[in-house]
Amino acid sequence: MKTIFQDISIRKLLLIAVGCIAYFTVATSYAQFDEYERKAAMVNTFAKFVNWPSKAFKDNNKLVLGILGDDPFGDVIDNMFKNRYVNGRQWEIRRGNSIKELKGSHIVFMTQGFSNEEIKALLNEIYEKNNSFVLTIGDNIPNFCRNGGIINLTPNGLYTLNIVSANKAQLTIDVKLLNLASDIIPYDPD
Repeated sequence: MKTIFQDISIRKLLLIAVGCIAYFTVATSYAQFDEYERKAAMVNTFAKFVNWPSKAFKDNNKLVLGILGDDPFGDVIDNMFKNRYVNGRQWEIRRGNSIKELKGSHIVFMTQGFSNEEIKALLNEIYEKNNSFVLTIGDNIPNFCRNGGIINLTPNGLYTLNIVSANKAQLTIDVKLLNLASDIIPYDPD
């Protein structure tokens, strides 16, 4: 004859076993994607929750992603964004080592390897001299948002967001994107 305690223990063991299986299944599927596959997917998601003014598309109806610096994505981002649309606009990907080479980009993804002073100068060139409507995304760059960048990605899938810089760039950030940020910089870095 089973006691109630034996029945509860079996239930607990079953729940623990099911929980472990579910955890390892999710962890394994997450591990199947490398860091830059996840970051490419995040860039695509950000684009869905950012609104650019219509005048940002006067020269090109495509959504242009510029990758500034040594490209960490390889062909991952090309394959992922090929024939994809965001809010009715097809992706176009450009690569360059200067802002001038990426002129006309709606998103500029800044890779690692730039010094703090270079980041400040590049952001200044984008926002002050170029006067463009650009979503800047840093690749885990220290103080990126504090220096005026809009979104800074981390390797663990989190991001920081500078809402003041987004407003200066005349970009509207959906509240869903704001709610998921690990940190929001609510002030002007100047």
